[in-house]
Amino acid sequence: MDVLVITARPALWEALRPAFEAHGASLRFAPDLEQGRDVVRASRPDLALLDLDCGTDDLRKAVISILSIDAMVNMASVCGMGEEKFHSAMEGLGLVMDLPRTPEEADIDRLLKALRVILG
Repeated sequence: MDVLVITARPALWEALRPAFEAHGASLRFAPDLEQGRDVVRASRPDLALLDLDCGTDDLRKAVISILSIDAMVNMASVCGMGEEKFHSAMEGLGLVMDLPRTPEEADIDRLLKALRVILG
């Protein structure tokens, strides 16, 4: 499983690398949305994890910008907006889920189990 993390906080995600590897997932990083879009263009990841430190409107725009490149990209966000607000704000965009701003191994486990179901 190939996971692209679009983030300005790579150290946080490096610390969680063992949680990804436990599910057979490899990590790639892009420091910002523009470079993340370039990575998606070059080679679709199984999951694009958007850790963008932005509000819901900007997150929606970011998701749509990636979907405009490849509508088959699975995505998750890192906003910690809560399940009800997440579903309301991101309805119809097909995001797998929203993770807390400071995810833990259990969050990664939950995300990758959900992704595994989606990927079949």
